[in-house]
Amino acid sequence: MNDRQYCSLDRPIFCDTGQKRRVGFELEFSGLELESVAQTLADVLEGKVVPKTKAECLVESKDLGTFKIELDWQLGKRMARQREEDRDSQGDDPLMSMLASVASEVVPVEVVCPPIDADRLEALNPVVEALRDAGAIGTSASLVYAFGVHINPELPDTKAVTIAGYLKAFSLAQEWLVDQHSVDLSRRITPYIDLFPASYVREVLDYDENVTLEQLIDDYVVHNPTRNRALDMTPLFRHLDEDRLVSAIDDERINARPTFHYRLPNSHLGEDGWYLNRSWNLWCVIERLSQDSAMMDEISQAWKARDDQLITLEGYAWHKQLSDILNDLLSA
Repeated sequence: MNDRQYCSLDRPIFCDTGQKRRVGFELEFSGLELESVAQTLADVLEGKVVPKTKAECLVESKDLGTFKIELDWQLGKRMARQREEDRDSQGDDPLMSMLASVASEVVPVEVVCPPIDADRLEALNPVVEALRDAGAIGTSASLVYAFGVHINPELPDTKAVTIAGYLKAFSLAQEWLVDQHSVDLSRRITPYIDLFPASYVREVLDYDENVTLEQLIDDYVVHNPTRNRALDMTPLFRHLDEDRLVSAIDDERINARPTFHYRLPNSHLGEDGWYLNRSWNLWCVIERLSQDSAMMDEISQAWKARDDQLITLEGYAWHKQLSDILNDLLSA
């Protein structure tokens, strides 16, 4: 496998709806103003810029779909939308232009990619290259840049037992993933990508084939009453049972969708040789592990034995198994 290739899904690449499974990516970075990002994407994608406000716009691509570009700044986006609604003309808005320019120095720009078939993710490589060439910079460019890449993979199905399998796999692999992603310190000290607490992992590891969606949601919100998790389940749970989720976590930023919301990887835009496959290929270890019930049972027992120890200086013995899965995926 070359350094730009993406691992294939082990699970059927089709959802239970009969459609190919798709993946969405969200890229956070700095170094470019919103208008420059939009024009860069329009050029590389042979698309069209559709302005919305000074804080957000769209780029319509004939081949891949519609990309959303926005300042990752909730207050600014609300202000920009309100001013657009209140204004009589569509001319320049000097105030919002000034605020957007200032914000671009301290607030990341976010590119929200459309869902793309999981077997053609390499189509995003030219987007990464174009942004890098235009001057985009990522997490490592500053000690205060806590920028990330978010991955939103569709599930093969939304049965409770399937979701539980993914939760088990991620719970067992979360510390390994932090190490493999070399998660930047500026991101680890923020609350945005916290790992699942041990109390929740114990609940998850005890799930069996009779687990229900109601149990999954109830356990999740008790132990994780927040969006701020490395694997944020709130979009999926809102999609599956909005009333149940919102009654516990009522946050307007949670967008219901039939995907996971994986927030752990750094954004290394600006660094030569970096592509989204590095983040995706590590996620594929979760895909593989979630299907291997025997390995998950074995690792679960090792996890519980380690957690039972009051003090432990030992590492995670099963991390080698996870690295072996990655090596196998990369050699396929």
